[in-house]
Amino acid sequence: MITGAAKGIGRATAELFAREGARLVLTDVDEAGLEELRERLAGEGAEVETVVGDVSVPEDAKAMIEAAVERFGRIDVLVANAGVIPLSTIVDATPEDWDHVMAVDGRGMFLTCKYAIEAMLETGGGSIVCLSSISGLAGQAQQAAYGPAKFVATGLTKHLAVEWAHRGIRVNAVAPGTILTEAVAELPDEYKEPMLEAHPVGRLGEPSEVASAILFLASDEASFVTGAILPVDGGYLAQ
Repeated sequence: MITGAAKGIGRATAELFAREGARLVLTDVDEAGLEELRERLAGEGAEVETVVGDVSVPEDAKAMIEAAVERFGRIDVLVANAGVIPLSTIVDATPEDWDHVMAVDGRGMFLTCKYAIEAMLETGGGSIVCLSSISGLAGQAQQAAYGPAKFVATGLTKHLAVEWAHRGIRVNAVAPGTILTEAVAELPDEYKEPMLEAHPVGRLGEPSEVASAILFLASDEASFVTGAILPVDGGYLAQ
Protein backbone atom coordinates (compact mmCIF):
# COMPACT_ATOMS: atom_id res chain seq x y z
CA MET A 1 0.00 0.00 0.00
CA ILE A 2 1.23 3.47 -0.93
CA THR A 3 -0.41 6.52 0.59
CA GLY A 4 -0.35 9.86 -1.18
CA ALA A 5 0.07 7.98 -4.45
CA ALA A 6 -1.54 10.41 -6.90
CA LYS A 7 1.46 12.69 -7.27
CA GLY A 8 5.17 13.14 -6.65
CA ILE A 9 7.16 10.55 -4.74
CA GLY A 10 4.08 8.41 -4.10
CA ARG A 11 3.26 8.23 -7.79
CA ALA A 12 6.86 7.44 -8.77
CA THR A 13 6.92 4.71 -6.12
CA ALA A 14 3.68 3.21 -7.41
CA GLU A 15 5.07 3.16 -10.95
CA LEU A 16 8.30 1.47 -9.86
CA PHE A 17 6.57 -1.10 -7.65
CA ALA A 18 4.20 -1.92 -10.52
CA ARG A 19 7.16 -2.58 -12.82
CA GLU A 20 8.54 -4.94 -10.15
CA GLY A 21 5.29 -6.91 -10.15
CA ALA A 22 3.76 -5.68 -6.91
CA ARG A 23 0.03 -5.89 -6.32
CA LEU A 24 -0.91 -2.37 -5.32
CA VAL A 25 -3.34 -0.54 -3.09
CA LEU A 26 -3.00 3.17 -3.81
CA THR A 27 -4.57 5.88 -1.67
CA ASP A 28 -4.94 9.65 -1.83
CA VAL A 29 -7.42 12.47 -1.28
CA ASP A 30 -7.05 13.30 -4.99
CA GLU A 31 -9.66 11.02 -6.54
CA ALA A 32 -9.11 12.15 -10.14
CA GLY A 33 -5.33 11.77 -9.97
CA LEU A 34 -5.67 8.39 -8.30
CA GLU A 35 -8.08 7.10 -10.93
CA GLU A 36 -5.87 8.28 -13.79
CA LEU A 37 -2.91 6.43 -12.26
CA ARG A 38 -4.97 3.30 -11.63
CA GLU A 39 -6.18 3.15 -15.21
CA ARG A 40 -2.70 3.58 -16.62
CA LEU A 41 -1.05 1.00 -14.36
CA ALA A 42 -3.89 -1.47 -14.86
CA GLY A 43 -3.55 -0.98 -18.60
CA GLU A 44 0.09 -1.99 -18.26
CA GLY A 45 -0.91 -5.21 -16.50
CA ALA A 46 -0.63 -4.27 -12.81
CA GLU A 47 -3.15 -5.40 -10.20
CA VAL A 48 -4.34 -2.16 -8.61
CA GLU A 49 -6.91 -1.24 -5.97
CA THR A 50 -7.53 2.41 -5.08
CA VAL A 51 -8.98 3.97 -1.94
CA VAL A 52 -9.87 7.65 -1.74
CA GLY A 53 -9.41 8.90 1.80
CA ASP A 54 -7.62 11.08 4.32
CA VAL A 55 -4.89 9.35 6.32
CA SER A 56 -5.53 11.67 9.28
CA VAL A 57 -9.06 10.23 9.71
CA PRO A 58 -8.97 6.93 11.62
CA GLU A 59 -11.87 5.42 9.70
CA ASP A 60 -10.24 6.29 6.37
CA ALA A 61 -6.81 5.00 7.39
CA LYS A 62 -8.30 1.74 8.64
CA ALA A 63 -10.34 1.34 5.45
CA MET A 64 -7.16 1.63 3.39
CA ILE A 65 -5.56 -1.31 5.16
CA GLU A 66 -8.77 -3.31 5.10
CA ALA A 67 -8.98 -2.82 1.34
CA ALA A 68 -5.56 -4.42 0.93
CA VAL A 69 -6.47 -7.38 3.12
CA GLU A 70 -9.85 -7.87 1.43
CA ARG A 71 -8.43 -7.65 -2.12
CA PHE A 72 -5.15 -9.52 -1.69
CA GLY A 73 -5.47 -11.39 1.60
CA ARG A 74 -2.63 -9.56 3.35
CA ILE A 75 -0.47 -6.45 3.38
CA ASP A 76 3.27 -7.01 2.99
CA VAL A 77 4.49 -3.44 2.47
CA LEU A 78 3.29 -0.02 3.59
CA VAL A 79 4.82 3.12 2.11
CA ALA A 80 3.58 5.88 4.44
CA ASN A 81 4.09 8.76 2.05
CA ALA A 82 1.06 11.06 2.33
CA GLY A 83 1.93 14.53 3.52
CA VAL A 84 1.68 18.27 3.04
CA ILE A 85 4.62 20.68 2.70
CA PRO A 86 3.83 24.20 3.86
CA LEU A 87 6.51 26.88 4.10
CA SER A 88 6.31 29.29 7.02
CA THR A 89 8.28 30.77 9.86
CA ILE A 90 6.89 30.38 13.36
CA VAL A 91 5.85 34.04 13.21
CA ASP A 92 3.76 33.45 10.10
CA ALA A 93 2.40 30.02 10.98
CA THR A 94 -0.97 29.84 12.69
CA PRO A 95 -2.10 27.25 15.24
CA GLU A 96 -4.38 25.93 12.49
CA ASP A 97 -1.38 25.51 10.19
CA TRP A 98 0.40 23.49 12.88
CA ASP A 99 -2.65 21.31 13.51
CA HIS A 100 -3.13 20.59 9.79
CA VAL A 101 0.48 19.54 9.19
CA MET A 102 0.59 17.42 12.32
CA ALA A 103 -2.73 15.81 11.40
CA VAL A 104 -1.61 14.70 7.93
CA ASP A 105 2.15 14.21 8.31
CA GLY A 106 2.16 13.03 11.92
CA ARG A 107 -1.20 11.55 12.90
CA GLY A 108 -1.73 10.15 9.41
CA MET A 109 1.57 8.27 9.52
CA PHE A 110 0.79 7.00 13.03
CA LEU A 111 -2.62 5.71 11.95
CA THR A 112 -1.52 3.99 8.75
CA CYS A 113 1.43 2.37 10.55
CA LYS A 114 -0.86 1.27 13.40
CA TYR A 115 -3.41 -0.45 11.21
CA ALA A 116 -0.78 -1.91 8.88
CA ILE A 117 1.11 -3.42 11.81
CA GLU A 118 -2.09 -4.90 13.21
CA ALA A 119 -2.67 -6.62 9.85
CA MET A 120 0.97 -7.69 9.45
CA LEU A 121 0.93 -9.37 12.86
CA GLU A 122 -1.79 -11.68 11.54
CA THR A 123 0.32 -12.82 8.56
CA GLY A 124 3.85 -13.10 9.92
CA GLY A 125 5.39 -9.68 9.33
CA GLY A 126 6.10 -7.11 6.67
CA SER A 127 7.98 -3.98 5.79
CA ILE A 128 7.09 -0.33 6.38
CA VAL A 129 8.84 2.63 4.78
CA CYS A 130 7.98 6.06 6.17
CA LEU A 131 8.66 9.33 4.39
CA SER A 132 10.77 11.55 6.58
CA SER A 133 12.89 14.39 5.19
CA ILE A 134 16.15 16.23 5.63
CA SER A 135 13.85 18.48 7.69
CA GLY A 136 13.32 15.51 10.01
CA LEU A 137 17.04 15.22 10.73
CA ALA A 138 18.32 18.81 10.57
CA GLY A 139 16.97 22.31 11.07
CA GLN A 140 15.88 24.50 8.18
CA ALA A 141 14.39 27.95 7.89
CA GLN A 142 10.69 28.31 7.01
CA GLN A 143 9.92 24.83 8.33
CA ALA A 144 8.34 25.73 11.66
CA ALA A 145 5.48 23.23 11.24
CA TYR A 146 6.67 20.85 8.52
CA GLY A 147 10.09 20.18 10.03
CA PRO A 148 8.78 19.07 13.43
CA ALA A 149 6.22 16.85 11.70
CA LYS A 150 9.05 15.09 9.88
CA PHE A 151 10.89 14.63 13.18
CA VAL A 152 7.74 12.73 14.16
CA ALA A 153 8.27 10.50 11.11
CA THR A 154 11.89 9.89 12.08
CA GLY A 155 11.02 9.11 15.68
CA LEU A 156 8.07 6.89 14.84
CA THR A 157 10.28 4.89 12.49
CA LYS A 158 12.92 4.20 15.12
CA HIS A 159 10.51 3.34 17.91
CA LEU A 160 8.34 1.04 15.79
CA ALA A 161 11.44 -0.69 14.41
CA VAL A 162 12.55 -1.64 17.91
CA GLU A 163 9.05 -2.48 19.08
CA TRP A 164 8.19 -4.94 16.30
CA ALA A 165 11.47 -6.40 15.01
CA HIS A 166 10.88 -9.60 17.00
CA ARG A 167 7.60 -10.11 15.11
CA GLY A 168 9.15 -9.86 11.67
CA ILE A 169 8.15 -6.28 10.91
CA ARG A 170 10.86 -3.98 9.61
CA VAL A 171 10.33 -0.20 9.78
CA ASN A 172 12.62 2.19 7.94
CA ALA A 173 12.42 5.67 6.46
CA VAL A 174 13.83 7.69 3.62
CA ALA A 175 14.86 11.30 4.22
CA PRO A 176 14.65 13.06 0.86
CA GLY A 177 16.32 16.34 0.17
CA THR A 178 14.50 18.82 -2.04
CA ILE A 179 12.78 16.73 -4.69
CA LEU A 180 11.27 18.16 -7.84
CA THR A 181 7.67 17.09 -7.18
CA GLU A 182 4.57 19.01 -8.19
CA ALA A 183 4.38 20.51 -4.70
CA VAL A 184 8.00 21.72 -4.78
CA ALA A 185 7.59 23.06 -8.31
CA GLU A 186 4.88 25.39 -6.98
CA LEU A 187 7.13 26.85 -4.28
CA PRO A 188 8.57 30.32 -4.88
CA ASP A 189 11.86 30.59 -6.76
CA GLU A 190 13.44 32.46 -3.84
CA TYR A 191 13.14 29.21 -1.87
CA LYS A 192 14.11 26.75 -4.63
CA GLU A 193 17.15 28.54 -6.03
CA PRO A 194 19.18 28.53 -2.78
CA MET A 195 18.31 24.85 -2.36
CA LEU A 196 20.18 24.05 -5.58
CA GLU A 197 23.39 25.31 -3.99
CA ALA A 198 22.59 23.65 -0.67
CA HIS A 199 22.75 20.19 -2.25
CA PRO A 200 26.39 19.35 -3.09
CA VAL A 201 25.41 17.52 -6.29
CA GLY A 202 24.13 20.88 -7.58
CA ARG A 203 20.58 19.92 -8.49
CA LEU A 204 17.25 18.90 -7.04
CA GLY A 205 16.34 15.24 -6.78
CA GLU A 206 13.85 13.36 -8.92
CA PRO A 207 10.89 11.44 -7.44
CA SER A 208 12.15 8.28 -9.16
CA GLU A 209 15.41 8.47 -7.20
CA VAL A 210 13.53 8.42 -3.91
CA ALA A 211 11.31 5.61 -5.19
CA SER A 212 14.38 3.45 -5.84
CA ALA A 213 15.51 3.88 -2.23
CA ILE A 214 12.02 3.03 -0.98
CA LEU A 215 12.00 -0.12 -3.13
CA PHE A 216 15.29 -1.27 -1.60
CA LEU A 217 14.14 -0.71 1.98
CA ALA A 218 10.83 -2.44 1.33
CA SER A 219 12.42 -5.47 -0.32
CA ASP A 220 14.06 -8.62 0.99
CA GLU A 221 17.38 -7.12 -0.17
CA ALA A 222 17.16 -5.05 3.03
CA SER A 223 16.23 -7.98 5.27
CA PHE A 224 18.77 -6.99 7.97
CA VAL A 225 17.89 -3.29 7.86
CA THR A 226 15.40 -1.81 10.32
CA GLY A 227 15.23 1.49 12.15
CA ALA A 228 17.32 3.16 9.43
CA ILE A 229 16.74 6.68 8.13
CA LEU A 230 18.21 6.68 4.62
CA PRO A 231 19.06 10.15 3.23
CA VAL A 232 18.31 10.61 -0.46
CA ASP A 233 19.55 14.16 -0.51
CA GLY A 234 22.40 14.78 -2.90
CA GLY A 235 24.82 15.11 0.00
CA TYR A 236 22.83 17.75 1.92
CA LEU A 237 23.18 16.11 5.34
CA ALA A 238 26.87 15.22 4.81
CA GLN A 239 27.89 18.88 5.12
